[in-house]
Amino acid sequence: MFARKGNTARRRRLENGAVFGVQIILALLLLAGMYALNAVGGNLVMPNPNDIVAESVLMWSDGTMLKGLGESLTVISLGFLLSASTGIFLGVLLGGFRVLGRVLDPFVNAMNSTPGAAFIPLIIVWFGLYTEAKVVVVWNAAFFPILINTTAGIANANKELVEMARAFGAKRATLFWRVMVPDALPSILSGLRIGAAICTVGTVIAELTMAQSGLGGLLAAAGNRFQMDRYFAVVIVLMALGTLITAMLRLAERRIGRWRVSLADGR
Repeated sequence: MFARKGNTARRRRLENGAVFGVQIILALLLLAGMYALNAVGGNLVMPNPNDIVAESVLMWSDGTMLKGLGESLTVISLGFLLSASTGIFLGVLLGGFRVLGRVLDPFVNAMNSTPGAAFIPLIIVWFGLYTEAKVVVVWNAAFFPILINTTAGIANANKELVEMARAFGAKRATLFWRVMVPDALPSILSGLRIGAAICTVGTVIAELTMAQSGLGGLLAAAGNRFQMDRYFAVVIVLMALGTLITAMLRLAERRIGRWRVSLADGR
């Protein structure tokens, strides 16, 4: 048994090393492609990567990037917290109360299939152009993936566990929060991961279409002035931010997955 575990661990290390190596090769190919495109098309088509690095250092050192990142993180955080809390709460209700879910399902699907950009003029009229309106745009973008994944997770909770809890006289609230929600956690976390990625996109869209601020405002200003090195410096920060958020939520998924396995094994 120990030999099998050792072989599995060794194989996993080799696989992780191979994946990392391929990722490094792809990154180098991408960098080489940027240099080649710059040589062929000039700075307007693709800025020199050296210029992007220099502009990034300048924007971080003078506080421009840090200020924009702080403004965007405020909108992302508020929008994500609002969409997560409302999406999970309503998802538990729709998944737990089947009749309520059937009644509201057409309306949820209709709202979810409507492009979020269609609501931006209405949001501007109702909430203005500043932080409150941007948070609402982000909430509207991230709410439905979280709601739909939570609803599906609750509705498809382990029937044997639910029936066992009912047989022992568990109240509905206990059934929800002690049985159905823990069993639905993988689906809920998947929705949160999707919602978090959408929050970053929604924030940039809101900052571009409303009062320009944050990283989206920096993108707009650089694009309008054809400062492509500055533009790509902001894009790289956005990519890093989205990657970091996704990695954190994937780590949470793995930890909770191990906890659920340990719980099921009785350890």
